Amino acid sequence: MSDAPLASPPSHFLIAGDITDLSLLHQLVGRLPVDAYGQVFIEASDDVQIRPLPAPPGLVVHWLVDDASPLGLPRGERAAQAVMAWVSEWMPEETATHLTPYVMWIGCSTSTVMDQLYDRLGDTLDDLHLHHRSHD
Repeated sequence: MSDAPLASPPSHFLIAGDITDLSLLHQLVGRLPVDAYGQVFIEASDDVQIRPLPAPPGLVVHWLVDDASPLGLPRGERAAQAVMAWVSEWMPEETATHLTPYVMWIGCSTSTVMDQLYDRLGDTLDDLHLHHRSHD
């Protein structure tokens, strides 16, 4: 039997922003531990805005690009939809059954949709380490 302490499981990250957050996302992702896992969602209005975002192998970067539909979604809507889908998939009803901590960072500071989502998440989810980029 080993006396070595058990390593704590890595945090599960969700990072969501838009193209205006890209330089901050580079810094944020660059500071994550090499064993970090989770998802990054970045909303962009066009494919030409997509840029490489180096991330640990367990962190998947998803670009959410406007489909140029005539209806046009409000700024932050695609990112909000992605965040809610992530929460539905990854946040169990019984948080005690999940051994790793959740860490969430929400950008899109010019989006009222994401501001409202941030408030809703903070009010409804316990045991969540939540950060929000405030308006600059």
